[in-house]
Amino acid sequence: MTLRIGIALIAVLALAGCSDGSSNGRGLGLSVDFTTFVKNEIKQTDNERNAVNINELEFIFNDQDNEQAYDDLF
Repeated sequence: MTLRIGIALIAVLALAGCSDGSSNGRGLGLSVDFTTFVKNEIKQTDNERNAVNINELEFIFNDQDNEQAYDDLF
């Protein structure tokens, strides 16, 4: 009985130690409003411009119900 409790305790501690191991580093980036980001990128359009790295960005979709969010672009 004591052996089973010991094994269960070790298993619980091992799993608790790995509880956040699958995050792949997410959450370290900046939160950016998607509409603002897109509008700024369109304003800075240039054929010679370097690509923008968005891998570390976490987009916030504040305007997902706003059908007029991009009306001022076109």
